[in-house]
Amino acid sequence: MIKESPRTEEYLEYIYKLQEMHESATTSKLAERLELAPSSVSEMLKQLEQKGLVKYAEKGVVLTKEGELKARKVIRKHRLSERLLTDILGFKWDKVHEEAC
Repeated sequence: MIKESPRTEEYLEYIYKLQEMHESATTSKLAERLELAPSSVSEMLKQLEQKGLVKYAEKGVVLTKEGELKARKVIRKHRLSERLLTDILGFKWDKVHEEAC
């Protein structure tokens, strides 16, 4: 499995979280969350589709099996980083999210 860029990982993680909440991963939602122009999001979604990580659905995009697998790995890595920062290094829980990214 090829290592993805941090930006790609961020997209996969957020699309996964939207799917968990049974929400559509639309260009506008992604643009708002990632603080990017919708045109930039559309371009990245095309790249993710070409890599086989997402596919276009009726409303927005959904993760493919490979995309979901990569998203789960990203989320696991992020959660483990948060635990390291709080449990071992003594960071306060409300401060670790950005550090773990």
